[in-house]
Amino acid sequence: MGLNMKIRAVVALVLTLCGLAAMIGAFLTNASPYVTIAEAKSTKGDNLHLAGDLDKSTIRNVISKQEVHFLLRDEKGEVVQVVYHGPAPANLGEATKVVAVGGMKEGSFHASKLLIKCPSKYESSKGTPS
Repeated sequence: MGLNMKIRAVVALVLTLCGLAAMIGAFLTNASPYVTIAEAKSTKGDNLHLAGDLDKSTIRNVISKQEVHFLLRDEKGEVVQVVYHGPAPANLGEATKVVAVGGMKEGSFHASKLLIKCPSKYESSKGTPS
């Protein structure tokens, strides 16, 4: 193997390793834990996933600030005010469960993303397939 071939092989290996490191870094940056409300209150960060039941009666759209406020109840029964920064998702009123992505700030969970979990149109009202 000539010197040029060895250099090309080393360069290819270095580029492959750099690409792999970048993919792992991107995955770790975007990976975030699902937390309870108690854990969210004690964890710093703005990429936490807080899942829970949406209290539809508390949905308030603050159009002037482009915010949506509502209460969310986690699996342990604890309740927190969620402030979503953005326009109200069209299917928020149909949602049963919500995953808010964000972090705690000033006693509320401030979310930059909402993942809406609506009941399936293929389920009957008792939660069994039709």
